[in-house]
Parts: sequence; structure tokens; C-alpha cells
Amino acid sequence: MADRDVESPDRPEVISLSFPARADLVVLARFAAATLASRASFDVEEIEDLRLAVDELVVSFESVQAGGTVHLVCTQTGGTVTIECSVEPGVTSHPSEDVAGEELWGADGELSKLLLDALVDEHGREYRESGPCVWLRKHRANAAS
Repeated sequence: MADRDVESPDRPEVISLSFPARADLVVLARFAAATLASRASFDVEEIEDLRLAVDELVVSFESVQAGGTVHLVCTQTGGTVTIECSVEPGVTSHPSEDVAGEELWGADGELSKLLLDALVDEHGREYRESGPCVWLRKHRANAAS
């Protein structure tokens, strides 16, 4: 068995993902989160809650523009999945898209907060050196037992 196949409960698993800011590509974020949740032994309901929460997390940015890039870091450690999301702004003119720079989505902040409150254990928004970041954390229901 190769070293990379040996799992350690204390060693985090990390998936980093970047994709163009397009609504039809948010499925990539859901897939990455669901994969880590499954590997952390979340049950089906917990995985579905996490998938919905990731959807909401990605669209919770106040303004995401065409031509932008979504950056996601998904981490799983000992029954806890953490997702961090940042968005690189869209360019004002993009040669391959007529809509570059137009706002693609921007969710109602209060509604997003209520949904995330119901779906995950912790979530927040903060400003880092690289810009704004939204994050969530969900613990497996029986992780403490």
C-alpha cells in the first residue's frame, strides 16, 4: 500500500478548487464538499445539508461578476468539514464573453445567514489579505462519540 493510501484520522484531507464564476459550475463545489463529507463518514442527510450549504456559501458573495474566478478550499479532519470560499473579481472586458463584468449573482445576506444557520454548525465572513472570504464548518453528528 502506498503512503498516500494510508489514512490518518489526524491528517487533514484538502481539496483546492478554482473555477470560472458561472452558476452551472457551482456543482463542482458541491461535489468536492460531498466527497470529503462522505470520506468523513457523514450520513446521507448530513451530506445533503452540506451540499446545500456550499451552494448558499458560494452565492452569498454580495457581487460575483462574469469573468471572475471562484476559489474553494475544502478540508476534512476528524469528522469535521470546513469550506472556505473567495472570489476573484471579474474583469471589465473579457474577449470571450459579452457579459464580462456583469453581476452574475448576489444573494440576500440575511436569507443566506438563516439558511447557513440551519444547515451547518458554524459559518462566517471575514476579510483576509487576498480579499473577502466566506466559510462554513460542519461536524459529523456522532464525531464526538
